[in-house]
Formats: sequence, structure tokens, C-alpha cells
Amino acid sequence: MDDRIDDELMEEWAAFCAGRSEQEDWYFSGLLQGVTGPEMLAAVFATFPHADELRARALDVLGAGHWGDHLYLQPAHVGDTQALARAARAWLDELARVAGAAGEPALQATLRDVPVVEAPADRLQAAWSGSGPAAYLHDVICDEVRQARTLDGPQMNALDEALYHLASDLYLGWYIAQPLAPASVDFGPYLAFWRLGGRGALVEGAFLVEAPAADV
Repeated sequence: MDDRIDDELMEEWAAFCAGRSEQEDWYFSGLLQGVTGPEMLAAVFATFPHADELRARALDVLGAGHWGDHLYLQPAHVGDTQALARAARAWLDELARVAGAAGEPALQATLRDVPVVEAPADRLQAAWSGSGPAAYLHDVICDEVRQARTLDGPQMNALDEALYHLASDLYLGWYIAQPLAPASVDFGPYLAFWRLGGRGALVEGAFLVEAPAADV
């Protein structure tokens, strides 16, 4: 798929990043949808610190997925049960480290010991929508990222929106932006989990994992 970013939007982005215009955070939410090339990514990140690393990480994410006819990037592969379980465990290990650093020893112990269990999509959706362990864990992750951020302001907020809408996934966006919060969460294990088609949710007594149907 060719890059969908049009010249007018890129001109608006450049003016916004240079402080010559004002926009709501959501205005550039589609900035990266459909992007495929390093040149376009270089232009998007040009005014940000660690621009080369941001571009490299965005290419990592693009290499882990495919566009097809989708608005959002889709995982490139569907892992088997064992591969997904291993990737989920690696992600849980990183989350346990983060919980310990955040002063959450009970959550850390849960993440170290919780079994990985396959579940249908509706169970994961219910876990994400509720106020249970999945929501609590998400709040801890969000707090750690925000506290570690080395850059703030409307341009950073707009970049976060654009990165989220690349794959409709906050953590993939934060994988790309990790150089701007280097002391927080390593989202590399999450990318490895996602690229296999993995989606997960923490519930009482288990980390639920859904293996989606192949979509290539």
C-alpha cells in the first residue's frame, strides 16, 4: 500500500510542530494510517528528540504488521498456542518488573505467578471494560509512562494520538515513543506478543489470551 499521508496534512503537521499553528490533539490522529515508507516517517518525527530512533521503532511496528484493506495496522502472523503463551509470559515478566518499580508488590507477585489461559474475545472485552485487575494494571502502566516522559506539550499529545491510531493500540504507540520515556516500560515484549496476534487481559487468577483468526 502506498503512503496515504497527503501533502496538505504534512504541511499542517510541520507548521504545528514548529509552533506556527494550533490544533486539537485528535486533528492528526490519521497521520500515520497507511504509512509504509521510512521517508514519510522521517518527516513526521523530524522535530522530535531521538527522531532516528522513533523512525526505527515505527518501522519495527510496521514490519510486525500488515495493512491489507484495513484502516488500522493488523498483526502480521497468528502464533500457535505455545508461541503465544511464551510471548505472553515475556510480557508479564516485564510488567512484573514495572509493578515492582512502581511500589506495587502484590501486583508484581500476581504477574509473576498468574497462569496464561486462552479465552474467547468476549471475556477479554469484559475484562477491559470493567474496573478489575486489567484496568488497575493499565493505570499502573499509564502512570509509569507519563511520569517518565521527557517531553510534554501539544505536539507530544498530538503525536501520541497519531501513534495510537496507527494500530488502534496504545502500547504499540508507546513502543514507538519509548525513547521519550526511557525509564518506564519496555514495550518490546508487547510488540513480540502483538505481532503473533496476541491480545491479553489480566483477570482474577489468570492472564487471558485470545488468539485471533488469521486475516491476511
